[in-house]
Amino acid sequence: MVAATFASCTMKSQDAPPLTGPAEFGTSVNVSASPDVLQQDGASQSQITITTFDQNGKPKADVRMTVEIRFGGEVMDFGWLSARTATTNGAGKATLAYTAPASIGSEAIVEIVATPIGTNAANQVGRTVSIRLVPPGIRLPPLNLTPSFTFNPTTPAQGQAVVFDAQASTGAIAQYRWEFGDGATGAGEITTHAYDSLGSFVVRLTLVDTSGRTISLSRSITVGQSAAPTAEFTFSPANPEPNDDVRFNASASVATAGRSIVSYVWDFGDGGTATGVQVTRRYTQARTYNVTLTVTDDLGRTSVVTKPVDVALPEDDGGTSPN
Repeated sequence: MVAATFASCTMKSQDAPPLTGPAEFGTSVNVSASPDVLQQDGASQSQITITTFDQNGKPKADVRMTVEIRFGGEVMDFGWLSARTATTNGAGKATLAYTAPASIGSEAIVEIVATPIGTNAANQVGRTVSIRLVPPGIRLPPLNLTPSFTFNPTTPAQGQAVVFDAQASTGAIAQYRWEFGDGATGAGEITTHAYDSLGSFVVRLTLVDTSGRTISLSRSITVGQSAAPTAEFTFSPANPEPNDDVRFNASASVATAGRSIVSYVWDFGDGGTATGVQVTRRYTQARTYNVTLTVTDDLGRTSVVTKPVDVALPEDDGGTSPN
């Protein structure tokens, strides 16, 4: 076994020059690579993260830029990029992957260069990060990762937030990558995800060590039916008379944990309807009206409650209509 030692690679990040024109791309662009040492095996990957900030130091979204590989001072395809352009998201970040080339027999350094796209010439200066490429014979730090994770609740309902926790994982962990089995992905030691559909899903946790090597663990999670909300309302006055304003209040209605009520629909029993948490109705005739409230949550589940409202004439009228 050939063993070699080498100095760790440090990230090079160039500050953006002062802006003299419109702040089209923000004030700075930083580029990082994790890991920054790869074996020349044609498969090892590094995640490239581009972060942009505006003049106030806040993340800047929708910054478009080209991404290139530079080797020996020249732009060339020495390895592969998963994308040649990138646009930052709402957190001011964009990510892509660099894949190492096959062995060339000696160590090499490549630079990943990100350059903003646009008309502001002051910003069209590439920001770089270096990645050290070592031959397969070089001994990298050992893969010593043990993936482990839990999720809570263990039997979640549709639309309920589930917390995934990988704190029990051990080793020199550089990244935590999550695949939730429904097409969604996540990152971080602890992350949260909600399933919009019923059924069983395979959750996959992938740990990445500081040399870019990975190990994964998969577990199944079953998502069940979410309970419907509960409709409830009060009204006042409790004994209304004709032409009184009767106030109806549905704030006592509740949704299940993690859900919310998005619709309140009223049927006043006299042909009239209304929507909203609190509504008012005036009845002109003395009789009993069956008032129905229908509530709907954000998953489309409904609940219905009906209550009688007795509208009566004042007692001194003898219970009969005036002549």
